[in-house]
Amino acid sequence: MKRIHGFTLLEVLVALAVLAIAMGAIIHAATQSINTTATLRDRTFAGWVARNQVSALLLESKPWPEEGSRKGSVELANRAWRWEARFHPTVDPDLRRLELTVRAGESDVEFGKLVAFKGKPPESSTDATGQPSDTTNNPATPKESQSPTPRQPRPAP
Repeated sequence: MKRIHGFTLLEVLVALAVLAIAMGAIIHAATQSINTTATLRDRTFAGWVARNQVSALLLESKPWPEEGSRKGSVELANRAWRWEARFHPTVDPDLRRLELTVRAGESDVEFGKLVAFKGKPPESSTDATGQPSDTTNNPATPKESQSPTPRQPRPAP
């Protein structure tokens, strides 16, 4: 009788078990990679929202922020982002600390936090007519010569 060479049922079952374990590990790694990518995307968008809101708060027309907090929401990348800004006093009375946190939608997960400082603007002085007294751009003020000073030649070594 001629003997046929092939795999036994036990060998096939062991190969399938090894393949199932390897595929499970590959699927787990792919899922973890997708979750990490989504988290990094959310953190990047939250950072952009935080930078935009800090810029808006530091540039707003009210020159000096009061202590306390402000809340708001903004849409970016087809998602709603909630932000909360808190102004705190510092050791320097002419400086405020701004802490801004960003959350995605209605979740309580904090995706971004940014700290900034705002200095008190200088007091503008006025003259007798009530106009700001700025002599730097006043054409009636004599200016010093604008010509550069000539350089002295260096001695040879």
